[in-house]
Amino acid sequence: MSIFKWLFINRSIRTKIVWSSVLISLVPMLVLSYLFYQSSTRSLEDTMYRSADQNAVYLSSNMNQYFKDLSASALQVYGFNRVVSLMEHGANYYDAELINVRESLANYNLLVVNKNKDIIKIMIYGKDNQLRDSWSRAASYDAIQLESIAHSATMLDMPFQSALMLTYYDPSIQQDLFVYAMTIYDPFYRTKIGSLIFFIKKKELSKMIEQNNRPPNIIALQNAYGETFYETSGAYASVVPKYTPPQTRKVKNDPRSIHFVNHKDLLVGQSYLDNGNISLSVIYPNDGLAQNRQNTLLITLGALGFAMLSISILSLLVHHYITRPIKLLGKAMKAVRLGNFHLSLHQPNRYRDDISELIKNFNFMTEKIRELIDSRYKLQLHNKEAQIMALQMQINPHFLNNTLQTIGGKAVLMGDYEIHEMCRALGDMFRYSFYEGNTEATIGQELAHVNNYLYIQQFRFEESLRTAFDIPADLMDVSIIRFVMQPVIENIFVHGTCVRDDHVLSIAIAAAAVEQDVLLTIRDNGPGIEAVKLARLKAELAQNSSEVFSGLSIGLKNVHERIRLVYGTEYGLDIDSESGKGTCVRIRIPYRKKGEKHVVQSNGR
Repeated sequence: MSIFKWLFINRSIRTKIVWSSVLISLVPMLVLSYLFYQSSTRSLEDTMYRSADQNAVYLSSNMNQYFKDLSASALQVYGFNRVVSLMEHGANYYDAELINVRESLANYNLLVVNKNKDIIKIMIYGKDNQLRDSWSRAASYDAIQLESIAHSATMLDMPFQSALMLTYYDPSIQQDLFVYAMTIYDPFYRTKIGSLIFFIKKKELSKMIEQNNRPPNIIALQNAYGETFYETSGAYASVVPKYTPPQTRKVKNDPRSIHFVNHKDLLVGQSYLDNGNISLSVIYPNDGLAQNRQNTLLITLGALGFAMLSISILSLLVHHYITRPIKLLGKAMKAVRLGNFHLSLHQPNRYRDDISELIKNFNFMTEKIRELIDSRYKLQLHNKEAQIMALQMQINPHFLNNTLQTIGGKAVLMGDYEIHEMCRALGDMFRYSFYEGNTEATIGQELAHVNNYLYIQQFRFEESLRTAFDIPADLMDVSIIRFVMQPVIENIFVHGTCVRDDHVLSIAIAAAAVEQDVLLTIRDNGPGIEAVKLARLKAELAQNSSEVFSGLSIGLKNVHERIRLVYGTEYGLDIDSESGKGTCVRIRIPYRKKGEKHVVQSNGR
């Protein structure tokens, strides 16, 4: 809705006609552009899906064979009984069979290395997780130790038919290595025999992967712990599917399980390799689709711009016949605004369109305005007379104020300073009451007026009255309408002093900021209000009425209604009382400094 307001509100008729024509023509164009965009995008998606499907089959098959060769090399240890016995029972260096064991180890190592030429070190661990034998392609690789590898303890106790693969940096040889670990079990009794660990340079693994990959496709390998131990690039790590263990170890290598992600900007495929021991994720960046979308967008914007230009030119050519009468009417209204109310537009009787109705109503309006001006002039004369009478009626209050100042001065001359202070306080109250300026004051000014009132009452009640103020300094400048707190406190003296003679009346006044509002609290320890009367009083305060109320609520109702009229229905008075324990009146007003405007919303705020 905001874009339509910007296009049409506060715009000329000519502009509105042009924009209306453009928007009406734009809708079918957008529909056609959307259909074209969807068709071309879907065609490109199908092409890329087929290409990715073929690549996934090729890549997954070759990589699965590579890891299966490692697994098969480890399982070939079952064909070397002496090696299996060495892993399960250890070596007896006094046994003549030791030479045959050494020969079997050499043959097994040779078989593994011939099948997997990238292996640089083989470590054979026994049933008790102790190193039985190791083979290194070069003497420098003898420094490789299992303890420097993460999950080293887990490698020696893998579950049946499970393997663990990871990569790490070995500081002893200062190279990145790929590790393949498998625990060997008795195939019939499922009892542990030992563990085999193969080490391969990571760059050799990378070379094998890059030979089978097609740039810019990205490959990520995850082990059984869900750790990505190899990835060609980390640019799309957030979209790589997390490894989840398969339901069975005899999983099928399904390279076709590919799908679109990230608003169809990427193709992601995942499959299990080496019987589910690792997962292969292939990410296919869909740059072609993004380029096609951009081209389609440029074509759409070009067509849209051409259509808007053409329609705008045609609209400007025909607007003259539509907007000319409206311009004449606008000029006439401007003349009326400048004070020419005797202006009348000529309109032929044969015209019966909307513009003719507007001109007819304009002529009728100017005639009525002339009549209202005459009656308004007479009304202003009556108002002037009323203002003169009101000024004359203010003479008596000012006379009383001046008289009080005279009495106070005489009291000072006689040495009676209490009478002088009483006259001073009462005079301040008169000035606050008769102030002819804005009805707006501050909490500080209102408290000064209340303090003068309490000062006079203190002479009456002496030790039977105690007052307390708790007003933060930063709230003293908050704006408030006048005569809000004094009527409430006056109500306390009217109804809160009818208790036993030795009772001390306490009045506490506090203020606090509550979110965007200020809460004024006036609390006393008077006799309180009975439950029935309190309920009736709250009901009267809740009513939106301008009627005059009598009894207990006359002052409170007046304050409540004035606050609601000025600030809104969300503000006003709230009363809590308990018979025999006292009364608490809370006054809620908006938090704003004096001079700031408070706008009353449609909901009352």
